[in-house]
Amino acid sequence: MSEQPNITGHFISKKNHASDKLNLSLLIDNELFMYAIFTQNYSELVELCHVSKNETGHLHNNTDKTKFLINNYRLADKKFENVNIAILNSDFTILPESFAIKEHSKEILEFSSGSNFKNSFNHKFNNLSFNYFIEGELIHFLEKIFKNATIRHAGGLSINLLFNNYSLQKCDLLLNFNEGVFELLAKENNNLLYYNVFNYETNEDVMYFLLFMMEQFNLDPKKITLLIAGQMEAESDLYKTLKKYIKNIGFAVNNIHINDIVEDLKIPNHFYFTLLNQHLCEL
Repeated sequence: MSEQPNITGHFISKKNHASDKLNLSLLIDNELFMYAIFTQNYSELVELCHVSKNETGHLHNNTDKTKFLINNYRLADKKFENVNIAILNSDFTILPESFAIKEHSKEILEFSSGSNFKNSFNHKFNNLSFNYFIEGELIHFLEKIFKNATIRHAGGLSINLLFNNYSLQKCDLLLNFNEGVFELLAKENNNLLYYNVFNYETNEDVMYFLLFMMEQFNLDPKKITLLIAGQMEAESDLYKTLKKYIKNIGFAVNNIHINDIVEDLKIPNHFYFTLLNQHLCEL
């Protein structure tokens, strides 16, 4: 029996874009698959799809699920001018650049994840090196299907957006939500203070990781500014709980040229933050 995608949301433009040059944005993790198709200049959204991966059937690993979904939505059949792919996983470590020689970074990455890796990749920013691993079979498949793909870790993109998105200029803490997983980021004096990825099932899980991190770094909830990106509703119980602990709280805003696109979909402007903005990131 084949695995069937559980569609969370799917938008298709009513306009005919058959003759347009198109761009693709993908975000993938173990249980999530999202894609957005834009026109050539990213001024119009042609299609947006958010799928929860289902464990039924004979498809058990991330690569097989990703292959199925790319074929299911016929993404391999389209010719894209640019393809940006974000992979979100917890197989990463952040090191001072001076210490991040290949031998050190591979050893620390394997120690922190408990796995052995044949190869690793990295993003560099300021004086830090973001070292990460992506399953070789998945990388090979994506590069084979999308010849011009730029494949990066979602963490590197989130950090880039933390420092470069105009709505995050005064942000001290950022919570970036996707289904069942969130990224927690902090900056101080224009330097990265903290980044990590957490799986969560309840609001209490989120509060535990957030408050524990704030305690570790002596962050005053009355002075910091927390912004939220990704799939979390403004009227959710979690947002109301966060407001009880942190005085200055709000939502990230997609870059200006994305605003009208999101408003047309009638979804909050902070939703699909990494997916819709990753083409702006230089790593």
